[in-house]
Amino acid sequence: MKHIGIIGAGISGLTTAKAFLQKGHQVTVLEKSEGLGGVWHKSRSYAGVTTQTTRDEYAFSDFPMPKHYPLWPTGDQVQAYLKNYAIHFDIMQHIRFGMTVKTMYYDGFNWIVNLEGGESISFAYVVICTGTFHEPHVPEIPGRSSYTDAGGILLHSSNLSAADQLAGKDVVVVGFAKSATDIATTAADVGKSCTLIYRRAQWKVPRYFGNSINMKYLLFSRFSEAFFNARKKTVLQQVLHSVGKPFVWLHWRMLELLLKKQFGLKKCNMLPTHRIEDQISCSLGVEPVGFYSKIATGQIRGICTEIERFEGRDVVLKNGQVIRPDVVVFGTGFKQRLPFLQVQYQEMITTASGMYSLYRNILHPDLPQMGFVGFNSSLFTTLTSEVAAHWLAATVSGELILPPVEDMLHDMRLMERWRCEGRPIAAEFSGLCVAPFNYQHLDELMKDLGLRTRASKNVIYEFFKPINPKDYKKMLAGKATII
Repeated sequence: MKHIGIIGAGISGLTTAKAFLQKGHQVTVLEKSEGLGGVWHKSRSYAGVTTQTTRDEYAFSDFPMPKHYPLWPTGDQVQAYLKNYAIHFDIMQHIRFGMTVKTMYYDGFNWIVNLEGGESISFAYVVICTGTFHEPHVPEIPGRSSYTDAGGILLHSSNLSAADQLAGKDVVVVGFAKSATDIATTAADVGKSCTLIYRRAQWKVPRYFGNSINMKYLLFSRFSEAFFNARKKTVLQQVLHSVGKPFVWLHWRMLELLLKKQFGLKKCNMLPTHRIEDQISCSLGVEPVGFYSKIATGQIRGICTEIERFEGRDVVLKNGQVIRPDVVVFGTGFKQRLPFLQVQYQEMITTASGMYSLYRNILHPDLPQMGFVGFNSSLFTTLTSEVAAHWLAATVSGELILPPVEDMLHDMRLMERWRCEGRPIAAEFSGLCVAPFNYQHLDELMKDLGLRTRASKNVIYEFFKPINPKDYKKMLAGKATII
């Protein structure tokens, strides 16, 4: 039995704690906030946030979301679900809240983790589960302090705890990702006015294509994944991306045509200039209900530009316009940082361009006694984190024997090259997003564990059906083997 230290009590930290506890290890989870949930904790969730995927996909394999939840659960419901998960699997007693990790170092045998307040804890193995949403990112724009000094309110999306903060106000929202368009849609309902400032229009998808087909049937299957040009191709993908290229091209153009028509993108003047297949990754946004209709009617004024500077209460845009909002909300995402890890280790696991380089997105063979879960972000992170946690627990317990170090490093170098040359969008989230190759990533981990990758022998059914975490409850129950 080893003492395992887990940093973070969000989705990834909780499922990692469960996996290691089931292997018989001693586990201590260190969480800097006063509650579990990570990005879903109330202190970090913006008003009105919901999941991008449905309750059936956004769940752990052995703990489905309650059936009384709506198909797209709210942030509060996800938080409650995660708390119930921790209680059900007896994880709560292993979590220490309000514990901020300041520094840590490896003494040759164990990791010594130093906490704010002076306490130090020794761990035989450390798993970092801080995820891709670590530190709110607000761009440095000249004159920011002059705006707040003059009475203007600047917020990051994670600080918008209630829609009342926007009520009756002239609101500017910056960005075009999920948080920005969600908040703009809310501001249009409760604010005096709403302006959305964005650098370029992005493709968004509806919850229901054609108002009838649930998005999961078109986006979360092996069939949909086959249309992307993967680094490691199946036989079908080799055919599709050689002689079948015209069919692949037609598939994507038809999808774009459907979105243009359903959302009225030309009328909204929000038609993206890039191909949809070049964008789909973890940043793929689901349209907030009513967003495009509010753009079309002017309830949300969209301006394709950037903020150049603040001059007191005036916001000067790069297109020459000057606006005077009461509130500016930055839906500009998060930065992934590991400030507690020594610089030599940070440099080991990141490339010169700032992307993380980890074998299977879980560990670095030269970094001793440390792993990462949640650094394989996907469109259903609950499942990819859960399988990664099983993979890592099996490795630490000696049930899964890894390939030689040089083989792992070689695979990591190939992945780095592919991210830069073959699919530039893969650099998003510091290179930590495995989407749209969700199945490919899960299959690799399951094969490493010596487990099945499909729940049934019906190949056609398995090819077209959307992802179902419940399948993995059965498959993860099998015995792992040496690879």
